[in-house]
Amino acid sequence: MDYLEAEEQLTDEQLSEEIERFRRIVLSACSSLGNLQLATGSAQDPTERRMEYVPSDDCLASLKDIKRYIQEDEQGEGKWVLRWLGECNTLQNDIIPIFIHYTKQLNRQLSDHDHDHALKTVMMCVELLVFLTWSMDSEPEEVKVRFIRVLRSYKRAFANSPAVFSLLSTAVMFFRKAHKTDKEALLVKGILYVFRNVLAIPDPLVSPTSRGMSQVEAHDALIAVLDKELAIDFFLTLASSADDKQLKDLRPTLLDIVYYLFYRVPVPALFDQQATWFQADNGSKRLGRHNDFGGVYAVSTGDSTIMPVFNAKEVLHPFANMFKKRQNMRKPRDPAEAKATPVDREWRTLDPASVPILRRVAAVFIDSCFNPFMSAMFEDAKVSGTAMDAMTPRLLYVAAYFVDVSLTNPAVDLGCTSALVQTHIFGLIMRNASAYVEMREWVPLEQAMYCTQQILLSLGRMRGTKLDSLSENVLSNLFYDGDALDLFVRLCRVYKPTKHSRRFLEQVARLTETFLATLKSYAQAKAGLLVKKRVKKRAKKPAKAESDSEEAAADTAPDLDDTGDAEDEESGSEDNDDTNEVLVERAFDVSKFERAFATSDVVKAYSHLLAPPSAIEYVYPMLSRIAVASERPHLFFKRNIMLRML
Repeated sequence: MDYLEAEEQLTDEQLSEEIERFRRIVLSACSSLGNLQLATGSAQDPTERRMEYVPSDDCLASLKDIKRYIQEDEQGEGKWVLRWLGECNTLQNDIIPIFIHYTKQLNRQLSDHDHDHALKTVMMCVELLVFLTWSMDSEPEEVKVRFIRVLRSYKRAFANSPAVFSLLSTAVMFFRKAHKTDKEALLVKGILYVFRNVLAIPDPLVSPTSRGMSQVEAHDALIAVLDKELAIDFFLTLASSADDKQLKDLRPTLLDIVYYLFYRVPVPALFDQQATWFQADNGSKRLGRHNDFGGVYAVSTGDSTIMPVFNAKEVLHPFANMFKKRQNMRKPRDPAEAKATPVDREWRTLDPASVPILRRVAAVFIDSCFNPFMSAMFEDAKVSGTAMDAMTPRLLYVAAYFVDVSLTNPAVDLGCTSALVQTHIFGLIMRNASAYVEMREWVPLEQAMYCTQQILLSLGRMRGTKLDSLSENVLSNLFYDGDALDLFVRLCRVYKPTKHSRRFLEQVARLTETFLATLKSYAQAKAGLLVKKRVKKRAKKPAKAESDSEEAAADTAPDLDDTGDAEDEESGSEDNDDTNEVLVERAFDVSKFERAFATSDVVKAYSHLLAPPSAIEYVYPMLSRIAVASERPHLFFKRNIMLRML
């Protein structure tokens, strides 16, 4: 009876005994791997005495046994083998020393038998390193809490030069071979997995004002070692050639490595700026206190509270039931309560020594890797045909992150990130965003909005430069597509305090202002802007002529420019049997289009951004757009909205 059968059939007492017996078997295999022995002499000092790890003759067999035990244990729920290996520090004390030992053997002149044995041992070590460092994010919370300290100890073990040098030298050795066997290709892929897994192990989140940070700097120490041993340069070399078909299987892993190198690092930290990451020049000016609202009246609510009112007519508006006793107001959900996400934006404290390293990596990646890497990655995403995978949201985030970096640094040539502003790639991103809205996948939608915002900023910067034709091509397609324009309106209406975080709402506001600023700038330079729209054409009535029916259908169809206080898209009705959709071209009026944002849903959503920390630079333009430009101040006269404004 093996361990798994025993776990299902034995009583609790017998099961405990069986688990202990299995534990002794696993630890026996670990003790058979090798041990420290006294060694004398070195190249520098022949009389030096030191302790050196010496693998046993049965080392390979013991490694295979440990792998088998792990695979058997994966079918259960306790992950006992991984726990025991962590308690005994098997990775640090045995597997890494064995790997380093046999990596050195591979670089020597060996017989075919010895070389084959060394290669098999190295490959088995890499397999175990992948097993032991694999993320526990998909496991239950109890398992994650139990193993996080073990994983962090593994990360500290790799933050030293010998381990990284051995991994890198092995990967380079076999990657450079013109004709690699399948096993050698898997070995290179496995080593990249190890780098990815170790970089992905999170350090504890500590407040920037905390002291005694030595225990949480493993990530910065690892980055320093990777830079010193040129591992980062190896990653960049692979990324710069990512459009090579031979590297197709390595692209997702390289994407993760790049993401984790800049793990929790805000863009301004790379340039020693104090501004918030998302601050961008979108052409909007800071608003005065009253100049966008015309005359402002003040109404006393009777409880020593003064309420602003926009015009004389509204002063007479009955405020019945508006100022009753305060009730508990729903607040936006805290980001920490959001479901697990493939992108972590909980910013960390960055070691000053890591800043020049990451700045150099970002510069090289943008200059040499961004276009080929992103083109290949988005082509893979297009072939997969689905937005609901783990890779796409992270791809959107990484692409947007480096465009953000390039726009922050004026010295970066805009052509270095031009791959992202190709029509087919931008169309794919917009389709993914629309799919996330339809499926109500809010976490990946946030990354799609961030990516779209950065593309729009980049397109705006390209206008009037040598890349103007590229910008013109993308923007003309965007502003001609009525469905794409509808999407930006829908994004402002989806916010619900119980479903979305404040960070999500802030991203909606940033994207909306960037989009409207780009739209206005483009429309001012164009005469007779047209938009292609879907309208419902009702069945012809026998009593009317064909031309009259078409005109009536066009006149009664819902218009993007005049949506007014239309209900949320979630409550829209299905097409009736006697109607069908047709595409028509219409003259586009920006001011009329802005009225689509003047709805109660948008006002409610933006009112949440008035709470500290206030995102007022994005709130004021929208409030002015609704209250003044669209002449709908009555939308503000709801009790909760007024309380937030006060």
